Amino acid sequence: MTGLVRVALVVLLQGWAAGAALAAGPGDSIDALAPAQAVVAGRMLAFMNETEQRFWQHVGRFDGRGSATPWSADVPDNGHYEVRVRRGDVVEKAGVMTIMTTVEKPPFIVGGRWNRFIELAVHPRTPLVGMLHATLVVQVSAQGVGNIGATMDMLKSAQPAEDLAFMEQRVAAVFARHGADRGKYRSRGCDQPNEGPWKWHRVGTCTGVSMYGPQLVADEQTFALVADLYGTVMDSYFEILQKRRRQRYSPAALEAQDFMRRRWLEDQLFWDILARRFVPYEAWAAVNAPPTVRF
Repeated sequence: MTGLVRVALVVLLQGWAAGAALAAGPGDSIDALAPAQAVVAGRMLAFMNETEQRFWQHVGRFDGRGSATPWSADVPDNGHYEVRVRRGDVVEKAGVMTIMTTVEKPPFIVGGRWNRFIELAVHPRTPLVGMLHATLVVQVSAQGVGNIGATMDMLKSAQPAEDLAFMEQRVAAVFARHGADRGKYRSRGCDQPNEGPWKWHRVGTCTGVSMYGPQLVADEQTFALVADLYGTVMDSYFEILQKRRRQRYSPAALEAQDFMRRRWLEDQLFWDILARRFVPYEAWAAVNAPPTVRF
């Protein structure tokens, strides 16, 4: 047994011990992965478990120790979904969704051998902090090609400029640590007008990142960068919320929040291809739909 394979087995066993792995089958065939891919798969399992634990610890600091409401389903010709949602006074709604898909529908869903997906969503009560939307997926196709995709951003509400600069600085520091190009991973939706093909697209602050594409191969270096970004965005977001949670705000700020929440719902209904064509409404609405929407 080579050293690389031995490392892969140790990491995978850690993931299984954390309860993150499901029974082998479509989308979960670890034994069919190349050794380096198996290492990344194991790290993804551990990352999902650790990230969710830290996420709920963050939420609990605002609204006590209430429990999250679970929802799960095995959707035929689709995948296995698990959603956990919690509601409170400071964090009106917080959700986690994890997915293992069992079919391939290129170009977005190509994890026929192995895949895992995690999404975090936060809707705070204050309009001075926008919604947090963060996703990460690791996929290895039926042909053995592995890739990583991620997006993480605060949606635009009525954030003070200094908070946007704070998040931008934190994200830029991660790219610098890993020797990667920050500018390469800005969303194509940044500064797009809400018209034409972008009419229903959510309006982000563009302080986060959009990392989807074939160049993001499922290797240790890429996973380390994306996992670092994901944790940094999550932790920084809750720092901002702690700072703004009790600050007074204007009617105009509430109007900005109302627009953000309505546009996010419209994005999921009319723009986002995965929400429209693949992820069941019951799953995405449970985890990330706003607690209230005003038209």
